[in-house]
Amino acid sequence: MSKIFFHVDVNSAFLSWSAIKHLQDGETVDLRTIPAVVGGDEAQRHGVVLAKSGPAKKYGIKTGESLFAARTKYPAIKVVSPDFDFYVKNSKAMIAILQDYTPDVEQYSIDEAFLDMTGTEQLFGPPLQVAHTIRQRICRELGFTVNVGVAPNRLLAKMASDFEKPNKVHTLFPEEVPAKMWPLPVGDLFGVGPSAARRLKERGIYTIGDLAAMPRADAVRLFGARGDTLWNYANGREADPLTKQRTKDNSYGNSVTMPKDLARPEQADATMLALCDSVGRRLRRDGKTARVVTVQLVDNLFHRTSHQTTMHNPTNSTDRLYQVARELMRQMWPARPVRLVGISAEKTGTDNFEQMDLFTDSARLDKQEKLDRTADELRKKFGSVVVTRAKLLMDDAEEPRALGAAKDKDGNGSGTP
Repeated sequence: MSKIFFHVDVNSAFLSWSAIKHLQDGETVDLRTIPAVVGGDEAQRHGVVLAKSGPAKKYGIKTGESLFAARTKYPAIKVVSPDFDFYVKNSKAMIAILQDYTPDVEQYSIDEAFLDMTGTEQLFGPPLQVAHTIRQRICRELGFTVNVGVAPNRLLAKMASDFEKPNKVHTLFPEEVPAKMWPLPVGDLFGVGPSAARRLKERGIYTIGDLAAMPRADAVRLFGARGDTLWNYANGREADPLTKQRTKDNSYGNSVTMPKDLARPEQADATMLALCDSVGRRLRRDGKTARVVTVQLVDNLFHRTSHQTTMHNPTNSTDRLYQVARELMRQMWPARPVRLVGISAEKTGTDNFEQMDLFTDSARLDKQEKLDRTADELRKKFGSVVVTRAKLLMDDAEEPRALGAAKDKDGNGSGTP
């Protein structure tokens, strides 16, 4: 029986979901029809564009750039704050619909999922027909659009869903690869980030077809084992699974009760950094990455609250964990002073592939990975206090208390106390 996979990808997910929320709240203008972006916290002067509308794209506004830069391109741009709880609600609603068509649904990120549709033709009809049915049903029932890629493996299904948008169904079967995939820029291939694309272009490899035609041994010499995977991807072969649903989902967590109650989230930044450093170090030690970050706070009346977010890319980077946790902490900080701060990293696996996109600064990622690895080696050789982050030495930091409270826990899956 021939394999059939779908890749379902929400079009401009955060912007679309925010548009739906604003309409539900009584606004009359659909954010998807005007120059609009979902942005971070401008008050903290580090706001970035998380998602953009189609009209905003026409002004050259890009995901990942600062809101300041976006306003220089279109001063009247509409900026709305993200609502991650509402995003999760919509994501779950979409997954529920997808599960009506197959029990084998693998959620790849908050706005993407793979469906193994093999053998379902007798129930729902030909693949193209059911792909359009799913696309239309999501739009009708949930109010947002998706692209659906149809292919014999996950890799090609994902590549297909990235073709013309929005609200489209595309196929990518082996016989279509030369015409549909090989002419694309090599940077469009799954797994080829900006750094890898630059290295390939330096060697005259400009398209996916160029990489497919490259001697396999040359790709391995250039990138090591990853080169073999990329060469297979360029030839339409899924050498490695893109998802790791069967990986045991361990949770790496840590929390600390503060020596004094904290009134403002910035007072907890140093402690959160120390906790993220601990969790990130344990993930790296075990060769794991995490896709979900959860932050937990307990106020001085022992009311417990928690927020979580699913990241576009799995990570074990201390810096990335801290950025996400810090943002969550600010979103959920309660009215009463806080006595306990905690973080956990979940949905863990050994798949280190990253979905390289405009969120991704590859040079910074490479630098951070080397810093984390070097710090881990120094701590292993000389003790845990030999390397301390500069922020933890600031006058207002709860150091060494923060570091002392965030001691490593041995073993996998130690949950947040």
